[in-house]
Amino acid sequence: MAMLDTSEVAKLLHEFGQRTAFRGGNPYRARAYTRAAENLLAVPEPLERLVAENRLTEIPSVGNAIAITKLHRTGGHPVLEAMRKEVPAEVLKLLTIPGLRPEKALKLHRELGISFVAELEQSVKEDRIRPVKGLGASLQKKILQGIEVKRQSEGRRHIHRTATLLASAEAQLKRSPGKLTRITPAGRFPTRM
Repeated sequence: MAMLDTSEVAKLLHEFGQRTAFRGGNPYRARAYTRAAENLLAVPEPLERLVAENRLTEIPSVGNAIAITKLHRTGGHPVLEAMRKEVPAEVLKLLTIPGLRPEKALKLHRELGISFVAELEQSVKEDRIRPVKGLGASLQKKILQGIEVKRQSEGRRHIHRTATLLASAEAQLKRSPGKLTRITPAGRFPTRM
């Protein structure tokens, strides 16, 4: 199998984070995978070079426990493969709804067979969620609000995460072997937070 590039590894890390959240383990570990995926995408150097030079830990949020090398070289990881058997891929999309925690998303899938955001929205509107123990009217309201927030914020990031990614990209560019003399971020981004 050919080695995976940066974007492919970042997708797998993001999936790793989502599936870790579904398992109900340490929430910090799940977020660490997601942050590592985002920060990996901000690195200008080829992933192959970073792996070969053993420099992955220079990337913010990437420690020795993050499975980038194995994902890059083999295209998979045994733990990820095991987690894929537990929860279908489409259910991961439920985690994109702000305020819907993994344990509730998993319960919605297991108890009501909900796998897609559209199904979830329809189920809430038809009042099929409230009768399930542990779910209720307040969760239904929260889900509808979360779906609306998701629609309005599509393609956006929190300013603090954007600032971190921008700083990481600048630092990586400064360390890159090219002869860059000046690095200036362009576009609309508030300089004060």
